[in-house]
Amino acid sequence: MTDIRRSRRILIAWLITYAALGLLSGLTGIGQRDEQAFSFIAGVPTMVFIYLWCRSESLERGALPRSGLTMFAALVAPLGVPLYLWRTRSTAGARLKAIGWALAFYLLASVVLGGFEALGMAWRKV
Repeated sequence: MTDIRRSRRILIAWLITYAALGLLSGLTGIGQRDEQAFSFIAGVPTMVFIYLWCRSESLERGALPRSGLTMFAALVAPLGVPLYLWRTRSTAGARLKAIGWALAFYLLASVVLGGFEALGMAWRKV
């Protein structure tokens, strides 16, 4: 069995959490009834996973980011994550590649959340 890096395990756990949140939203209808509550419920683990991923990824590469950059990425993800990736990569090509992978992950996470929400809604109707 291959050894999966800690940063990858965090991303996998994040997707599993989004699948569970999607099911929760679909089965209970909280996403439709109270969008603010669901945004908060989904936002807290998102911030935690971003922070954990940034820390583990930087430790794996052996380069700690500037003070506060990891927390900024967690708290203001749409601006913070691309900034974190831009500031922690050495070349423009590596920066663009990392930002592309981050966008692909965000898209995948959205599909997982929405797909499992639809599945939960279908189960609720049965």
